[in-house]
Amino acid sequence: YRDMFDGCDNLTVAPELPATTLADRCYYAMFKGCKSLKTAPKLPATKMVVGCYLQMFCYCTSLVVAPELPATELDEMCYDDMFANCTSLVAIPKLIATTLEFRCYESMFKGCTSVKLSETKTGEYQTPYRIPTSGTGVMADNALRWMFDGTGGTFVGEADIEDSGTPKINKIY
Repeated sequence: YRDMFDGCDNLTVAPELPATTLADRCYYAMFKGCKSLKTAPKLPATKMVVGCYLQMFCYCTSLVVAPELPATELDEMCYDDMFANCTSLVAIPKLIATTLEFRCYESMFKGCTSVKLSETKTGEYQTPYRIPTSGTGVMADNALRWMFDGTGGTFVGEADIEDSGTPKINKIY
């Protein structure tokens, strides 16, 4: 289904995607650039494969709520750029996997200007966010790189410009 609806400006609701067994890059850029997409499908798979959701919803500028992501087993680049530049996105999913693979969440919410994270719980920053949601996570290189780069909150991530927007694993924001 790679690139299946890429750039379909009038698509507002995605079709059901009930698959629980995925193939490498199976949904890569499936809805990329669907600017009118408001509702994402449920994504029930719990075991990810290489690049399976890579860029799946990037540039879906009308998407407000991301689907739940119940995966407990990740693979390389599985969620890389999944929601990048979804500028209306305000509700992001809990990420429960405790072992993070190479680039699994890289740039996942990059450019999502309505997503707001902070290292300090004040004012509008009352909802805690942690990767993983619970337990002790371990990660491969670049698993979280640029994950929140260019989002709308006060969180900036690592001081190094090369890693801006990069959160730390096991830390509450």
